Amino acid sequence: MACLAQVIGETIENAYAHHIQRLMITGNFALLAGLDPHALHIWYLEVYADAFEWVELPNVIGMSQFADGGLLGTKPYAASGAYISRMSDYCKDCRYDVRAKTGEGACPFNALYWDFLDRNADRLSSNRRLAQPYTTWRRMGEDKKQVYRQSARAFLEKLDARHPV
Repeated sequence: MACLAQVIGETIENAYAHHIQRLMITGNFALLAGLDPHALHIWYLEVYADAFEWVELPNVIGMSQFADGGLLGTKPYAASGAYISRMSDYCKDCRYDVRAKTGEGACPFNALYWDFLDRNADRLSSNRRLAQPYTTWRRMGEDKKQVYRQSARAFLEKLDARHPV
């Protein structure tokens, strides 16, 4: 994924990433993939030269990962590839197609986004700021929903296979 490769590469090289890169790319990916919010917080503290606990903790746990139950932010900062494409130029040279929603060549953010909403529907579907995406999700046929779930699962399983813990 070009966006993650660039942001993580710049992070390693410079010990810095802009707040939006942390929120929109690495934070969004961690949220959608279901990674441990505390582990992301610790990673940010370790890799960013400007990371201080008093700022990083609320930004990561509250804003980026919505792991405080909505005390800091009114909705999770979750986004699909379309949002990343609109807000940046990362998708331009990516091997994944941001317009493709599912499948091998599709931008993983797309399936991960819908899968995240599905996995967290009990907790998030009543959030007024998520009314539109949940309305869209409810209108989708079960077959289409299952394709999103399977596409997300296949991508995440590939990651697990490449980097066993």
